[in-house]
Amino acid sequence: MIRYFVGRNLGHLSRCVANLNRFQKMSNQKVKIYAFEHSHQWLRSNLPGCKVRNFSTQKIQKQKKLLLDSNLILHDWRKEVEILKKERGKKGPIIGGIYHSDLFVSGKDSYWTAKFKKEIHAISQKTTDVFFHMNLTPPKRIPKLSTLYLPVPIISREISMLPQNVKKKLGIPIDEPFILVHMGGGVGPYRYKFINEWYEKIKKLKTPYRIVVIRPFGEKKEKFPKGIIQTSLFENGRDLVHAAELVISKPGMGIMIDCISTGTPLLSLPADTKERKVKNMMLQDLVGCDVCVASSKFTAKDLSHCIYDILDQTPYIRQAFQSIPQNGAQVVAECMKLLSQHRIKELPDLYPQLRTMTPFGY
Repeated sequence: MIRYFVGRNLGHLSRCVANLNRFQKMSNQKVKIYAFEHSHQWLRSNLPGCKVRNFSTQKIQKQKKLLLDSNLILHDWRKEVEILKKERGKKGPIIGGIYHSDLFVSGKDSYWTAKFKKEIHAISQKTTDVFFHMNLTPPKRIPKLSTLYLPVPIISREISMLPQNVKKKLGIPIDEPFILVHMGGGVGPYRYKFINEWYEKIKKLKTPYRIVVIRPFGEKKEKFPKGIIQTSLFENGRDLVHAAELVISKPGMGIMIDCISTGTPLLSLPADTKERKVKNMMLQDLVGCDVCVASSKFTAKDLSHCIYDILDQTPYIRQAFQSIPQNGAQVVAECMKLLSQHRIKELPDLYPQLRTMTPFGY
């Protein structure tokens, strides 16, 4: 049994689906997913062959003996797994953790973003034996960590619906372009803090493009002007992104990956957390300018001008996006298959083989 712990937000959940879809094509091992309740239905519809269960720190503590009987434990950045690493001993399963971020502090960093990068170092060492670090480009250097470090390309899902079918589902003519507004799938404390402020600007936006707004998990319909389409989360959000001319979104790695992998221009909104600030910095570095990140001072009119500026640069943005390797799900799935056949004491001998599985080998 492989046990996979996944976070609240749609980016984490989508990576889970991408990894396990690939893994199920190469292995018949059973997988049990531990996730927050709001995402269970969505996960089951995307991964019908996997069991989905709730988890919490208390449940992990009570069930640690059962969990440590796994063939492999994988998590998409859950601090709760620290309990299992502490209690495991020398004969238990290998623990792998997946995350994304620039890890290195530079002169561009504020105290805010530098603090976040240091937190990633600390969490990786407390919760993983193998740190699958998702990168846009090969890392220029290797971080000093007590855990084994494995850089991997971005993890994206396969397209499952053609753009014309997406538009048909939305009720849009096949030849009509649209702009997608996505405020994330996060709930609770991770909900984008400026969501209502930007919804008000979207309502006043003057553009010939159709606007489609995705409702986050559990959100009710907003009161938008006639002509703005609201839709619930698709089973595969990458299909929606692929069909759009441009995406306006809160900062996040999940939406950035969907845009990179489909070549869809992205306008990222101002950050409300130190993590999202780092994501905006990564996007600016990739595109090479700040046109892709909205200012907090933007009016609806400014937003309209920015949309046209980005659309004018679509060929350049697509070229930048297409330079990014995208086979991270295949790499993680192959590593899962190997690691699930071994125990923690064997990991040092496996590390050289793991390094050959990623195009970012060093």
